[in-house]
Amino acid sequence: MTNEPMTNEPITTNLLESIKADLLASLQLHGKLATGQTEQQITITSNGNTAQLQFPGYLPLLETGRGPTSPNAQPSDPPMIERIQQWCNEKGIPASAAWAIKKSIDKNGFKGIPGLLTTPLGNDNINQHLEPILENMANNFVAQIEKAI
Repeated sequence: MTNEPMTNEPITTNLLESIKADLLASLQLHGKLATGQTEQQITITSNGNTAQLQFPGYLPLLETGRGPTSPNAQPSDPPMIERIQQWCNEKGIPASAAWAIKKSIDKNGFKGIPGLLTTPLGNDNINQHLEPILENMANNFVAQIEKAI
């Protein structure tokens, strides 16, 4: 048995990679990866001691939906019309439809997709990925103890 400090970084990173793959699959299944921009913004960062799955702040709105635009709403960066135009372009929708889509969202909001994020990021899915990792760690630990005895 060695006295080197044990790091959980590879284990955590592998777990987060699995969860990220599930998140991307959920988004793909529901047609939410049209431009590839969202996929590029879902990242895993690591600083040696911890790892984090990071995604854009607007992603939860895809699950919960969005209400109508309030009269005093602050403009987004980039403006919503530009994001809609890009989305239209990627989906093969005529660019002229972007303004009508924006006005509809401003007036009516849009309905979310229940489970889009909460399923891949939920405890059941995380535990499903974590169980074999923990079992492997336990087996390795037992093997190290048996070797030391």
